[in-house]
Amino acid sequence: MRTQGRAGRFLRLLIVPLALTGGLTGLVPAASAASCENWTGVPPPSPGSGGTVLDGVAMVSACDAWAVGFDFSGGADQTLTEHWNGSAWAVVPSPSPGSSFNTLTSVRAASATDVWAVGSFSNGSGDQTLIEHWNGTSWQQLPSPSPGSSFSDLRAVRAVSASDAWAVGVYSSGAGNQTLILHWDGTAWTQIPSPNPAHDNALTGVAATSAHDAWAVGFTGLLDQTLILHWDGTAWTQVPSPSPGPTNDLAAVGATSTSNAWAVGFTDNGTADRTLTLRWNGTTWAQVPSPNQGGATTSNSLTGVAATSASNAWAVGRSATGTAHSTLILYWNGIKWARVPSPAPGSTSDLLAVAATSASNAWAVGSFTSTGPSQGLALHCC
Repeated sequence: MRTQGRAGRFLRLLIVPLALTGGLTGLVPAASAASCENWTGVPPPSPGSGGTVLDGVAMVSACDAWAVGFDFSGGADQTLTEHWNGSAWAVVPSPSPGSSFNTLTSVRAASATDVWAVGSFSNGSGDQTLIEHWNGTSWQQLPSPSPGSSFSDLRAVRAVSASDAWAVGVYSSGAGNQTLILHWDGTAWTQIPSPNPAHDNALTGVAATSAHDAWAVGFTGLLDQTLILHWDGTAWTQVPSPSPGPTNDLAAVGATSTSNAWAVGFTDNGTADRTLTLRWNGTTWAQVPSPNQGGATTSNSLTGVAATSASNAWAVGRSATGTAHSTLILYWNGIKWARVPSPAPGSTSDLLAVAATSASNAWAVGSFTSTGPSQGLALHCC
């Protein structure tokens, strides 16, 4: 089974070991003093005979959520969409147009009958962008630009309204990687010009609070510096952002207002990867201290973030020592980030995305492995 995408370091945070088996049944949450920190495992279906990964999650309400990713079956990766109805996850059919590869990497909802999922597919040559829409009845593929002759991959999507949505990623025509931004205007997806400050660039996350306020994050340059772009309703422009280490990557962004946004990823301190959290206060992006799990040589990275207010945000990822991975969840209470205990089944457990409607209602998804093909992982709070 193939891991997600083809953009080199663009995948550094997102590659998941695909080799295990087992279920989430019987997971016991770690003890916690606060109810908002009580994360428990809820078994999602893992239909792929060769492995399953959940790479994105979105919430409409407590009884309406979506998780997307891929499973390996029939000799190729197939798109995977699963729906939460308040009591259980169930697989919902979704298009897989590629003969050799299909994956969905992100999902977001404007309403229960207006949900977008993005990713890529291939028929054996370069990747093409993949955009699918849920209309309340079924998932349908919609046409989308694929400007790269080598590959075009979408990594994140955000829906503002029925006539306003953004999808971001990366493309290449053989001369470096370029940022890719697509916009939905209610009728069609079109490419919007976006900055490329270096030879290699990629976008991995997008967030929007209105038609005039959107953020896209990723990395730029051979040494991986953080990259943050802002949409003001007219154009995308680069905004200065901290890059505290020799290597820095941003994987996700979440925003609740024009003066409150978070971007997360990792920075390399020369010994190991450390969690990286940046906050926008309406004027500048600044690094905010964030905890790590394990010792000084244990690598930590954040791959997803969800914020519902200035005093409530979740960030998820993994902590890795060698080939052993554990889930990592951080919580922002308005004053500081703190690590929250979370189930970590199998020998490797990775969280790739998080969505939340409040401090006490959130989902995080990813994958875990034990003794066979990878299985989908879904954790719920609370």
